[in-house]
Amino acid sequence: MPLIFCLSHILTDFRPLFNRQNFTLFSTFIVGFITAPRSETVTDIYQAARPQTGYHSLVKFLSRGKWDTDAVAQHLIKLLQEWFDNWVYVYDETQAIKTSDKQFGVHFFRNHRYHKRNRNQSKFHSGHQFGALGLLCSTVTETILFPVWVKLICPKTKQDSSNAVLKRICTHIPCGLIIFDRGFNRRKVFDCVLKAKHHLLCRAKSNAVFYRLADVAKCPKRGRPKKYGKRLHLPYLRYAPIDIDNKRYAIASVVALTKMCPQPVRLVVMRTQPKKAKTFRYFCVYTTDLNLDLPRIVRYYQKRWTIETAFRDVKQHFGFDTYRVKSKKSISQWVQLSFVAVCLTQWVFTVIANTTQPITVERVCQELGIDWYRPKKLTRGLMLRYLRALMVSRLFSATTSKKTKSPNMQQTCDKHA
Repeated sequence: MPLIFCLSHILTDFRPLFNRQNFTLFSTFIVGFITAPRSETVTDIYQAARPQTGYHSLVKFLSRGKWDTDAVAQHLIKLLQEWFDNWVYVYDETQAIKTSDKQFGVHFFRNHRYHKRNRNQSKFHSGHQFGALGLLCSTVTETILFPVWVKLICPKTKQDSSNAVLKRICTHIPCGLIIFDRGFNRRKVFDCVLKAKHHLLCRAKSNAVFYRLADVAKCPKRGRPKKYGKRLHLPYLRYAPIDIDNKRYAIASVVALTKMCPQPVRLVVMRTQPKKAKTFRYFCVYTTDLNLDLPRIVRYYQKRWTIETAFRDVKQHFGFDTYRVKSKKSISQWVQLSFVAVCLTQWVFTVIANTTQPITVERVCQELGIDWYRPKKLTRGLMLRYLRALMVSRLFSATTSKKTKSPNMQQTCDKHA
């Protein structure tokens, strides 16, 4: 099945979530995010997709459309979990820098790349903050991250605060393992995740303290029983060499307690030494799922970085942070549609690679005429350029079978779009 028809076939799975007109507008936005060279405004999407509906229908679809973004995200997660057997969640927060002060939820956040000598930079940026959930799916050959759910964070309100957004997402997804970065080492975060019956995998901070399990006293004394045992010292743990993905690591594992988490956790410590004259460095990761083996714990956290690259690709190619809408509803629906467009783009190439002849990097670069760039795997940017090239060639071949360099090619494509 060609890639274009495969995309339209996947879009029909979302038909029960919309009425007739809203489904047409939903498909228009998804196709527009994929085909538009600049998806900054509704006008760019309208010019790229050229729907049969009017222009103002797209504007009303964002501001007054009666459809639920959470239902779309839940349905997308359900479809991906049915297709892939091995999956885990990855949660992180991202920011979108804006210049307008009339949009909903604009606040100041810290600029970590600030340098005093560069006067054009500011210590703080104004913009929006989002909480995003990704689904990390594993196949036989590779691991793919699908950004599936995003919600707007407003720190000044209790309803849309960072903890409230995380709680809303955790209570509406199937139970599984959620991977966090070390910035989420907070008791409120872990209580929210564990109450929703999820397991968590998180990196420990450099000043984190872990304790051994308390010994059961043979003759218990009066008073409250002891909860924490002796404090763990990382240099005194027993490290053993373990091979993970053709690399050898010195790893120690122990079941411990920490005041950040109310449950016992499995602490995994990786010890490295850059030079013989240098001291050892310790990388600590812990999880509440005590049944996970050590290679899988290390491999899961190594793949957590893919959500950062997903944020970068969504912002560069799918118009995540270039929106020009003002209301809370319009912003939330715009960013969720961009996430759906990214997922369907990746899913199209995954489905075709598993059913028919796989689409390799060499084949895509040859079709696009690229001879100076050879990545190890297909990036989201190459997927997007390849889909756009297929759509343009399909529109142009519908008019004539001869190759020409006529300047009226764009008018011919627009006429048959």
